[in-house]
Amino acid sequence: MSNLFNSIFNDATATASPLQLMLALLVSLVLGLALTWTYKYRTLYTREFVISLTLLPCLMTLVIFLVNGSLGTSIAVAGTFSLIRFRSATSGSRELIAVFMAMIIGLASGTGYLLLAVLFTIFLLAVWLLLENRQSRTDNQRRRLLTINVSYQDLIDQKITKALLNFTSECDLISLNTTGGGETMQLVYEVDLNPQVDDFQLTNHLISNIENCDLALTKKAKKKKNL
Repeated sequence: MSNLFNSIFNDATATASPLQLMLALLVSLVLGLALTWTYKYRTLYTREFVISLTLLPCLMTLVIFLVNGSLGTSIAVAGTFSLIRFRSATSGSRELIAVFMAMIIGLASGTGYLLLAVLFTIFLLAVWLLLENRQSRTDNQRRRLLTINVSYQDLIDQKITKALLNFTSECDLISLNTTGGGETMQLVYEVDLNPQVDDFQLTNHLISNIENCDLALTKKAKKKKNL
């Protein structure tokens, strides 16, 4: 267990051999490939991002190795981890976690804690896959986001709630917007479908009970903000 926290580099100021550097880069590359494979599992991804995610641990390892000192390492870590905040402005939670893990892999490898990097990566990727598989089997994802665009009508919310009554176990109005001077309304609901109800049954029922409506039914949660 004590070997887990032993660096392959002798100390912070000693000159490392080329073999040690190559070993650290190789380990970070292999762990980056494992991270990329896990990220791609059940995920819509771009080729550019997965290539970047694979190479990021290697680059981080080289940066930490080159600064080679406690003060330099602190400055380098502060600078490189600021990339996570930059990335989070345009990405979701999954991408943010992947980039954060790539940074940690590179940091551990660059400081020589290869065994710690390997065990950390294996543990977290196993938890990631476990949660992905468990989530896909829970409740068959019965929660939906329902968006209805309809011309203004009196008591329209009550009509929609009544139409949803026999098809959902829970129905919450989370957003109400008007356009065209109040002529058109957009109502957004979070609903939980009954076990015997599918998306097509609910859609057909709403179309037949609500006049002149356009609707969208999706499993994707409404994204309020990025992390």
